[in-house]
Amino acid sequence: MILRRFVTISESLLIEPDEHSPVHGGVRPLVVADIPALLALARDAIPDTMAARLGSRFAYRYHQALLEEPDLHLDGYFDGETLLGFIVYSHNVREALRSAFRRHAFTFGSALCLSLLHPARLAFVLRIAGSVLGRLPEPGMEIRAELLTIAVRPHARGRSDWRRSRGLNVPHALIERAFTYLRGRGATEAKVFCKPEAVDPAANGFVRKEGFVLRGHVVRWGITTNLYVKSLVDEARPTSAGEASP
Repeated sequence: MILRRFVTISESLLIEPDEHSPVHGGVRPLVVADIPALLALARDAIPDTMAARLGSRFAYRYHQALLEEPDLHLDGYFDGETLLGFIVYSHNVREALRSAFRRHAFTFGSALCLSLLHPARLAFVLRIAGSVLGRLPEPGMEIRAELLTIAVRPHARGRSDWRRSRGLNVPHALIERAFTYLRGRGATEAKVFCKPEAVDPAANGFVRKEGFVLRGHVVRWGITTNLYVKSLVDEARPTSAGEASP
């Protein structure tokens, strides 16, 4: 998962949509018709994800498969008809991804054909496939619940004038939506992976503010990353060794 600069939000901005009427603001589940907007946002906010590396055709099929998997959830934050951010999460991420890859093996394979002509991409795909479909251990696998992706439009992040003028705090709203679901499924912890702090200090700072604690520096899919874990039982913000409480 890759995070950029984020802000906090009041839970009062979460809106449960009426299934018979359009949503004009707040968080709602994404549907297939939202994929083009999701991909456009991802290209702008998180251009170095797996889906982006493997091409637009794969990215579309990949997110379509995620939407069809009952144990994977994609929510979006909308301002009117504009998608400002989205989150992907699961209460049992390894089994959910394994199910998605198996059910859509032919679709994924056909979408990847051209991408796999590049040796580096082929090696990347093989590492992911070995992790998802195989039985090899991977960092943090004892924690099933995971926030896989969070992306927010650049102008809706941080301390931008636009964000302040609208009073929108998108990332926290998305995360709280995910936490509510995960707690309801019995999850007691959730994990998230971030790039090393030297590469992306804003993402690491954000997850710490959200209550995640650094569990360790790990290698996942051949990529060095930070593993953060948050307790979903104790609402008090946990602190890591040597970190002062706010």
